[in-house]
Amino acid sequence: MGLTKLVLKRPVTTVLMILCLVVFGLQAFMSSPLELMPEMNMSMIVVMTPYPGASPEDVNDLVTKTVEDQVGTLSGLDTVSSMSRENVSITMLEYKYGTDMDKAYDDLKKQMDLAKVSMPDEVEDPIMLELNANLMANMILAVSKDNTDNLYNYVNDDVVPELEKLSSVAEVSINGGSQEYIRVELLPEKMSQYGVSMNSIATDIGSADLAYPAGNADLGDQQLAVSTDQKFDTLETLQDIPLTVSGKNTIYLGDVANIYLGEDDTTSIARYNGQDTIAVSVTKQQDAASLTLSSDVNDVIEELTAADPDLNVTVVMDTKDNIMSSLTSVFQTMIAAIVISMAIIWLFFGDIKASLIVGSSIPVSILASFVLMNLMGFSLNVITLSALVLGVGMMVDNSTVVLESCFRATTDTGFREFSKAALNGTGVVYQSVVGSTLTTCVVFLPLAMLSGMTGEMFRPLGFTIVFCMVASLISAITVVPLCYMNYKPVEKKTAPLSRPVEKMQQEYRRIMRRFLRHKGLVMLSSVALLALSIVLAMNLRTELMGEDDMGQITVEVETKPGLQLGIVEDILNQVEEVVSADPNVEDYLTQSGGGGLSSSMSSNPTVSAYLKKDRDMETDDVVKLWRKELESIPNCNITVSANSTIGSMMGTSDTYQVILQSTNYDALKADSDRIVSALDARSEVTKVHSDLENAAPVVKVRVNPIKAKAAGLSAAQIGGTLNSMLSGVNPASLEIDGRDVDIKVEYNKDRYKTLAQVQNIVLQTPTGGAVALTDVADLVFEDSPATIRRQDKQYRVTITGTYTDKATETTEKQLQTEVVTPQLSQGVSIAMNSMQKSMQKEFTNLGKAIAMAIFLVFVVMACQFESPKFSIMVMTTVPFCLIGAFGLLWIVDSAISMTSLLGFLMLVGTVVNNGILYVDTVNQYRQSMDMETALIEAGATRLRPILMTTLTTVLSMLPMALALGDSGETTQGLALVNIGGLTASTILALLMLPAYYSVMNRGGKQSLMAD
Repeated sequence: MGLTKLVLKRPVTTVLMILCLVVFGLQAFMSSPLELMPEMNMSMIVVMTPYPGASPEDVNDLVTKTVEDQVGTLSGLDTVSSMSRENVSITMLEYKYGTDMDKAYDDLKKQMDLAKVSMPDEVEDPIMLELNANLMANMILAVSKDNTDNLYNYVNDDVVPELEKLSSVAEVSINGGSQEYIRVELLPEKMSQYGVSMNSIATDIGSADLAYPAGNADLGDQQLAVSTDQKFDTLETLQDIPLTVSGKNTIYLGDVANIYLGEDDTTSIARYNGQDTIAVSVTKQQDAASLTLSSDVNDVIEELTAADPDLNVTVVMDTKDNIMSSLTSVFQTMIAAIVISMAIIWLFFGDIKASLIVGSSIPVSILASFVLMNLMGFSLNVITLSALVLGVGMMVDNSTVVLESCFRATTDTGFREFSKAALNGTGVVYQSVVGSTLTTCVVFLPLAMLSGMTGEMFRPLGFTIVFCMVASLISAITVVPLCYMNYKPVEKKTAPLSRPVEKMQQEYRRIMRRFLRHKGLVMLSSVALLALSIVLAMNLRTELMGEDDMGQITVEVETKPGLQLGIVEDILNQVEEVVSADPNVEDYLTQSGGGGLSSSMSSNPTVSAYLKKDRDMETDDVVKLWRKELESIPNCNITVSANSTIGSMMGTSDTYQVILQSTNYDALKADSDRIVSALDARSEVTKVHSDLENAAPVVKVRVNPIKAKAAGLSAAQIGGTLNSMLSGVNPASLEIDGRDVDIKVEYNKDRYKTLAQVQNIVLQTPTGGAVALTDVADLVFEDSPATIRRQDKQYRVTITGTYTDKATETTEKQLQTEVVTPQLSQGVSIAMNSMQKSMQKEFTNLGKAIAMAIFLVFVVMACQFESPKFSIMVMTTVPFCLIGAFGLLWIVDSAISMTSLLGFLMLVGTVVNNGILYVDTVNQYRQSMDMETALIEAGATRLRPILMTTLTTVLSMLPMALALGDSGETTQGLALVNIGGLTASTILALLMLPAYYSVMNRGGKQSLMAD
């Protein structure tokens, strides 16, 4: 109250302080970075270990298992997952939240250095990447150019370096085209004639271009550095590298090989709208803003295209567009919430001045929140701005209660001076608004203590709402009474809702007299409603996060491993025909292979479609249409999914998935095959397959150790020689026109193209002799999966299918009970996928936070009332909200997710506010009334402010509940829970709380709220 008195006595000072707050708030708003989501530390490190020429089984046995054994002792490690693919091992290490990732990275580096010693010599150095939300591409460019010999070289040499210079850029990767290299094509007849081998030629090339320090020598008074220097820096000089010298006869490289510039066989594809292109993916620095990256990259594009008119660069994807679109939608939602709140105030009071008083408190509270958010280092993103939208309705609550009390002080108590009415009206409800603000704020204290994804993502939301509530409390007891004193609003009896509210008050008095005569039945009804809410909750779907509509669709094509690139291109052409024919598509980008983290994690070709903003169909409807049109394409499994910022982490409702795990790979494979066959016979699912089905035959060279030893060879020597003959050797590089070009020693592409040619390979022995490969080894066929997956040293297989129209909500459980479980052999079990584990973990954390919030709210109210009994009375309003929250989720078919559980956390702090106001009023009225009259009159008196606060909160959340605009689905569940919960709680609290009060306070003396 002292603050209110000071404000009313010093209006000029108060206005100037508010002006300063506006300036600081605007400055904070303009200096805050704009992002789509809060920064998240994923506590994960990915280790990619290349093993060129190795099959998935060899990668698993020789690389992956070695890595898993070596990293198993690291501290803070939670889960180790791995994928063994052709040519590469990928190991993902997930650490417990709170682990020092810098130290974890250093420890892992030491362990990988030790692991490398135990691996074959051909294994390349591991690449370690600490995962975070910024590792995926922020921009994708499509580059084409007329009149260029090699587009790949141009982009790699002229475009990529310009982008890498930018301080906002962390990584640039390119996809598509063919890389140029210096081809040393060996001539076997000449090699045999001159007695040279492939390995000796590669060694001579590698040592030919050499600069080596030798020491120092004096020349007079000078000391000179001495070094050996031998350079072969052109294609012509490469031909002059000597291989053997015998007397006057010298054999040069040009005598046994043809040397020329060639292009790699195309292993990656990039097409933009059906035309060949080079796709350039740009990833931002972790501390750089997405908008800064976009501006920097676009500046470079303008400079490059201005300097070269033949260059065409198209921005295919830019996260800035999603950010601006999403944030614009949130801002529009916020403005709508403010307008709705002011309109409700006018409907109740009938005076535009009253609406302006409440409306003026909203921007003051928001600007104060911006200052605090900036000090905390929060960015302006969908989560924090959604918190402001949620806060608008709650900000209005305190101002509405104070304003309504000021009006009552003017009319009921006879104050004619607006200053006295402002002071007295604020004083009457001061304890109530402070208590309600405390209960709203205290529920977010457990959220601030949470770890994991929940804490990372929603801690800024909790803090932002707390900032809003504290600012709104200060605004309500300062700005509102000051404006009331100066504007002198008058409540009009002709207000649009004045007469309806009076009728509701009269009807409320009549109903409550009946309810108080049947208190037992009323309380029993509340228990029945609680039971109904539990039944509704059990029938709701669950997902980790809601899926927002970005207007982007990814078509992933899974083909058999080893399939020729031409066949893959034919499949992609058929996919492109479907995509390009859809009128909803604006652009599409086809990619296969290439560099970057995403390409390493998934080896399947993809077609990324970007839909028009003004399209006729929803993204999900387009996805369903494409699935039907693409399912007939043979020799592949096609997955069509809508892209989202967060993603529906549990997948779509028409996708069936089960994961099996075992330490015995053969048993796992056998069980998987049986389950796939059994599921194929069911009518509820179709297109069932496992990721072990996609196997291709590989040729295993089984070395006979005795025969090899007799020939003077080892298995390692034979393997190394075969690798060189089939894949070539890269002994060095050569600088041409300012760029490094790899030198590759290889045979003619057709020499070892067929299996018969491989069987006829002749190996050179250490003594200079020769032995046929088939004399020291057997060539056998085996099936090898495209990818071998493991988690915590157990093999894993994923079986997927698509639900048909005959599937029901219980189909998944039925299939597991009737089909999957009976087929499992000993040692094989069903495993949760990573998203199911995340959902279980995050739901448990949020459940604990809700329980802690309930306890804290009880403590705050018990301290406020100085009576646990009255605190328990108010807490009875919490179960009332469940019927509305679960009921609305069920009506709109929305799932229980992290955001909806966060809505329940908020409800704990907001639904008790009406109860606090009601119990406080009853305690005041009981000083001059009997209990029944006090119970009835308190409800009738507080009916209007309770209706106003509930309507402003509920209706201001309505745009968010409708998920209007981009990324609206992310926080939709939170708004739905609050709308349903607050609506039900308001109605039931006014009707049922009097019965609980009467029963719990029977025969006792009232315990008044502490002054």
